[in-house]
Amino acid sequence: MNDTGSVERMNERDSSAARVERVGMIGLGLMGSAIAAQVLKNGFHLSALAHRSRDALNALLSQGAAEARSAAELARNADVVLICVTGTPQVRDVVFREDGVLAGAHPGLIVIDSTTADPEFADEAAAAFAGKGAAFLDAPVNRTPKEAREGRLNVLAGGDADVLERVRPVMAAYAETVHHLGAHGAGYRAKLIHNFIAQANGAILAEAFGTAAKAKLNLSEFAAVCRLSGAHSKTFDRIIPYLLEGDDSGQQFAIRNAAKDMRSYSQLAAAQSSTAVIAEAVRQLYVLATNLGHGDKYVPHIFDVLAELNGLPPARHGDGITG
Repeated sequence: MNDTGSVERMNERDSSAARVERVGMIGLGLMGSAIAAQVLKNGFHLSALAHRSRDALNALLSQGAAEARSAAELARNADVVLICVTGTPQVRDVVFREDGVLAGAHPGLIVIDSTTADPEFADEAAAAFAGKGAAFLDAPVNRTPKEAREGRLNVLAGGDADVLERVRPVMAAYAETVHHLGAHGAGYRAKLIHNFIAQANGAILAEAFGTAAKAKLNLSEFAAVCRLSGAHSKTFDRIIPYLLEGDDSGQQFAIRNAAKDMRSYSQLAAAQSSTAVIAEAVRQLYVLATNLGHGDKYVPHIFDVLAELNGLPPARHGDGITG
């Protein structure tokens, strides 16, 4: 009898998942446009909302997507709405403005927010959508636009496990792995903690290689040593090519966004009565870089900021020697 019940629940879940066919996409930056392309490629009916440049939207339209005139219209005609915008103010606006997602929410709709947002927003959004018979998941993603274009992101999800199961087929279109971290807000929290680790690693590498340059080391050889030891990491592989070769494509994430994430992480640590000594130092570096005019550059350019502060000339990319 238990086995029969399990089979029935599985069939119900599969049936619910099969009804998820129409996906709406809001946020067509580097990550969002790549996610949308993968969703479309995997057979879902996609509608998207224009924002600033229409280039990404036009590319999707040429592949069979539809354009929505507002977030409310997009939500009314979707089973799932995916949001991928810059931060909490932007996702709040998308959801709560007069013609926002909440205005078009309907029973059965599932809203997935892939934004790196403040954890407190999750409960607020979940409650608002529940009032319309809809559901909300905070589900930011890890990895870079390169992996997004390959459908190989990692999802960090917070929210109801049954709701997550319903949208796994959609997530499978753009993600290699899906990790359920807990209740609403857990995905946002996990993403902020992860980003602290990654951004702190970047700051450490920039400072360490600045010292190596002032010490007249051959940076190519020093990087080779680091790759063989505990100094090696994914962040290393993404940003060191900029120092050595001028290639900043490995970490296509703006310095001002890193500063924003570090602020949110520090607030999260404070809310948990956890220390944030290192985090505050890292945050200040990214804030300083932004204030010095580097905010719109990708994170690997943090090397340039510390070179300037340490009186080093710009890196002569290619020979591995600086200073």
